[in-house]
Amino acid sequence: MRTTFLPLLSRLSVVVLLLISWGCQKQDDVVATPQTITDRIVEDGQFSLLRVAIAQAGVSDVFKDGNLTLFAPTDSAFQAAGLGTIAAIRSVPPEQMRTLVLYHLLTGSVMASDIPAGMNSVETLNKGILYINKATNGTIYVNNARLTQADIRTANGYIHTVNRVLMPSIGNVLTTIQNNPNLTFLTAAIKRIGTSNPTLLATLENASSANKVTIFAPNDAAFKADKVYNTLNAIESASVQTLTNILLYHVIAGARFSTQFKTESLDTFYTGNKLITIITPTQLMVKGAKNLTAATVRQVDIPATNGVIHIIDQVLQP
Repeated sequence: MRTTFLPLLSRLSVVVLLLISWGCQKQDDVVATPQTITDRIVEDGQFSLLRVAIAQAGVSDVFKDGNLTLFAPTDSAFQAAGLGTIAAIRSVPPEQMRTLVLYHLLTGSVMASDIPAGMNSVETLNKGILYINKATNGTIYVNNARLTQADIRTANGYIHTVNRVLMPSIGNVLTTIQNNPNLTFLTAAIKRIGTSNPTLLATLENASSANKVTIFAPNDAAFKADKVYNTLNAIESASVQTLTNILLYHVIAGARFSTQFKTESLDTFYTGNKLITIITPTQLMVKGAKNLTAATVRQVDIPATNGVIHIIDQVLQP
């Protein structure tokens, strides 16, 4: 019995050891493959449209490299931006989609707790400028988007979900105005005063990370409804000093998105003259001292590399 039992015991021991070894190896295989940002986006159901956008942009491999921070729009964010279907995303040219997608990505791993209080401007992976504002109550805004879920850890950085798609800027404030087909009168007004007031022109063109500005930009319809500046000829023949004061009255210091305004009186670049911002449950309005009614902001939160533009439907009167 003894000579028969020992070989059997030895064989059973080998089998048990093999099973234990195989089981540990299988467990190690599961744990030893941490998710990259790309893996998390692929597997997380709230990012199905972001996956399509990344594929359309042809930048999937970018999200596997280095230490990165992604501000990831959810499916509902894409829907709110008019990109709520696969077909809509695939209709965007790949190069344009690449610019949009990479605008959501920062170099380096940044946790929510690492973000300083107040407004900060940072450079994105594609050299764009992104504005991150940590409010006094701890809420974090990225441009006009709110951070809704923080610190999703991955093997190569962090994902923070945001409730809006971030639209990249096309240049500085002046370039952005000049390229907007609804701001031709404002462009003409800036050109009119440019040679005699290079300071304002330099402010709108400023490429520095300091001295950001916010401009309430009257659209062409606003100028056409104005009693004085209702034609391009009227702008081109206007008093340079008077027109300069009007334009300075539309500019305030600092980059301010719609999420940062409240009903209040604000100093403008026209020294000693204030305008009033008014917040309602549905819109942002702004009133000049001599305007009978408040202007409505028709398009909010257009980012530029040196500030923010809000398009309004009246010319403000100091």
